[in-house]
Amino acid sequence: MTTKKPAATGFDAEVDSARKRLEASLNEDTGFDDLAALQALAPILSEKISSRRLAFTLGDEDDDETQIIVLHVETDEELGFIFAEDGEYVFESNLEAYFDDFVDDDPERFVERLYETLRADLPKYEVEHKG
Repeated sequence: MTTKKPAATGFDAEVDSARKRLEASLNEDTGFDDLAALQALAPILSEKISSRRLAFTLGDEDDDETQIIVLHVETDEELGFIFAEDGEYVFESNLEAYFDDFVDDDPERFVERLYETLRADLPKYEVEHKG
């Protein structure tokens, strides 16, 4: 008598899904398109983090890596940048004293984490960098 393996749920389902995305990103034929991923992420960012304080601009760095710059409008300072690599979205802070770096493989969850990071840490940044 053979028993069927139950379908993965919860944690296991999320790990399985992330593993499949990572495997697909490493496959050269169906690989993760970093630029397309960022272009798809940009409207989600604009919708979920609509702010007079922040601007998200697509920019190219010298190392040929396309990224989205997180710009504080009032100070014209780059708070950090977002790039996509190997099936994951990465936020790297230019101001480690204020904003933590993080990685996520799901675009919606990534934007939620960025929202929470900026909401929690932007007040301190603004108080210490006012006019």
